[in-house]
Order: sequence, then structure tokens, then C-alpha cells
Amino acid sequence: MVKQGYRRSIMQCKLDGLHRRLSPQHEKYPQIESELGKRRSGDFGENSIDYYLSQLSGIQDCIVVKGARLLLNKHHFQMDTLLLFPSFFILLETKHLTGTLLFDPDYQQLIQIKKEDINHEISRQDPILQVKMQHNQLKRWLANHDIEGYPGYCFVGVTNQNAIVKALSNPTLVQEFVVRSPALTFKINDILAKQQHTCSTIHSPQEISLMITNYHAPINVNILNDFNIESSEILTGVACPDCNKLAMEKHLRKWSCLYCKQHSKDAHIQTLIDYSFLFGTSITIREVCRILHINNVRSARRMMKELSLKRLGTTYNSRYCLKSLLNQQNAPRDEGAFVNFILLD
Repeated sequence: MVKQGYRRSIMQCKLDGLHRRLSPQHEKYPQIESELGKRRSGDFGENSIDYYLSQLSGIQDCIVVKGARLLLNKHHFQMDTLLLFPSFFILLETKHLTGTLLFDPDYQQLIQIKKEDINHEISRQDPILQVKMQHNQLKRWLANHDIEGYPGYCFVGVTNQNAIVKALSNPTLVQEFVVRSPALTFKINDILAKQQHTCSTIHSPQEISLMITNYHAPINVNILNDFNIESSEILTGVACPDCNKLAMEKHLRKWSCLYCKQHSKDAHIQTLIDYSFLFGTSITIREVCRILHINNVRSARRMMKELSLKRLGTTYNSRYCLKSLLNQQNAPRDEGAFVNFILLD
């Protein structure tokens, strides 16, 4: 069993960094704040499903793959959560939407009505159709890699416990495919009971998960280009971990906040992490000095050495690799019992 807790997607991390490093008076600030809220909600929904998966019985041989993005016929498709059992797989598309959710599969749509504006209907993509398409794409992808006869199921997981779920059309279909988080355990256990003596593919979940991992094609979004924001508009300086204001002053082995008077030994780490999400995973010592507001190159070099960052090159223009900081930043914040777990980003 692998322990795993809440984890942010790469896109949420990038939006967090951009939101923290952009002036509230910037014209794109409200848009970024809105996108960040949506991403946080989506990531929370995907993580909240994990608790119920941990309640499954007989899951010793199950592998959960999250965020896999695969290429099929020159186009990519991405899956929220894929459960691989020895005799079958289950594909989950999670939705953490608020208000009243009217599933309308006959017209291939989901209508959302939020509590704060009950007179406004929002038309969204039909998640039932979405997960069925992903199911078919995965079956074809597996067949292309000589994995035949591996049956699968797919469901839409509604993770917001306050949402009201209704069927606007075809209630039988909605009931078959849409499941709320607490009922997910029972749904999967029923399938396990039916499939436990069924023969399936000769490939094990470990082999299939390894193949998916090897072919995973992560998408690396340049968030500044996406929002048409110039690098010169990104605020520099070390943010205070208590009040979040810029910029802390560097003193002997500590940072001091001019506003709330708090001190920190490692506040600069978050600034380096923000830089990596916005500009790339390597940085020169001159850039370190610029973004941390440090005038002493020797002091900056000592900081990089204390962080045990890998140095790329030995010349004056050598760069420091920030990937180890990213792994530290995106590690689970709390622990919980879990199945064998593969996280892909």
C-alpha cells in the first residue's frame, strides 16, 4: 500500500504562482483569479474521490493511474482516474460542480444552475458522453498495443456533496453512469464480486500501468503566453509566508517582513518554485539575485548549495535545476491509506 494525500495539478501550481506574482491592479488579474478557483475546485474533486477508493475491499492488486494523457490517431485524450484490476478496468471522470446538475444525455449536455443565480442556466459538456468516449479511446489504445479482451467500465463521479443531481432525460442511463462519491465504493465492490472469477487479459495491472506511464504525454503549458502576459509584468521579491506581501528583506540567514514583522529561514524557496512554474525549471545565479532581490552573488550561490540543487555546467552562465523543489512543493500534504498509486502530470 502506498500512502498518498492531497496533490495539486501542475496547472493549479502555475496559476497559483501567476496569481501570487501579478499585481491585483493588472487587467488579467480577475481572469486568473477565476481560472484558479475553477482549477482548485477541480483538483479538490479529483482528490476527494481518493478517500472512497481507499475504502474498497480486495484491492491488493489494484493500481490507480491519475492524469494519464495518451496519443491515439494523432490526437491526445486524457483521463482523470483509471483503476486497473487483474480482470477489468474502471475509468472515472470526476465533476466537482456546485448547485443543481441536470443531466440531459438525450441532448448531450449537462445543465448547471448555481444557487446564487437560479435563473441562469449554464450548458456544459455531457460528462456521460465524455467518459464513454474516453472508455472507447482507451480500449482502442490498448488494442493498438496488443492488449485485447480487457473489459472496462466507466462512471461519472459527482464529488461535491452539496450538489443536487437530477435527470432531465433518460434517467435509466443517468442512474447507470452517474455515481456520487460515497456510493462509489459499493458500485466498484459489486463489479469486483461479479468479475472475481472472470478470466481477462494475460497482461497484469503492473504491466499495463507501466505501458501507460511510458507512453504518457504530459502537456506543458506556457502560462504567460496563454494569458498574453509579459515576463516584465511578473513581480519579483520574496513573499512573506504569513501575510503574503512582497518583498521580504534578507538578513543574516533569515528573511524579515517589513509589514507583519515575521521572520523565516526558507521563504525564498516558494519564490524559486514560482519562478520554475512561470519561466522554467532551471535558473542562472544572476536570475536568482534578481528575483530574490539579493545583491551578493556569493550569498546567492551559498543558498543554492544549501538547497542541494543540481548545477548544470561549470561556466559563468551555469544554471541550477529546480526540479527537486517542485517535487517537494507538490508532495502530499497529509497521509491516508491508499492503493498502489501512480500520479502523472
